[in-house]
Amino acid sequence: ADPNDFGIFDMRGLGFIRGDFVRDIAALNKVELLPWDCWGLADCPDSELTEADLELLDRCAPLTMKADVDETRVGELYLDPRLKVPAKIKSYIQAGIQEIEL
Repeated sequence: ADPNDFGIFDMRGLGFIRGDFVRDIAALNKVELLPWDCWGLADCPDSELTEADLELLDRCAPLTMKADVDETRVGELYLDPRLKVPAKIKSYIQAGIQEIEL
């Protein structure tokens, strides 16, 4: 599928999808942040993604689609520092980018 077919308004593509996966995995681990909060893979330019990053996202996809969540697998994925919410995140708000300590 073409990543640019996915998104809302002017937010489309792999970055949009990636951010949703990262926030979904965090939320499934009971860490809910805002749609404009970014960290790890959600805050990485597409050009810097590695094959390993893309493989990790491929493992996230099916786990975020099910109503019956495999908590063990989701918890294991969340331990990856590319997905786990760190102590400091970036929040992309209308006034600009803010770093927020959690």
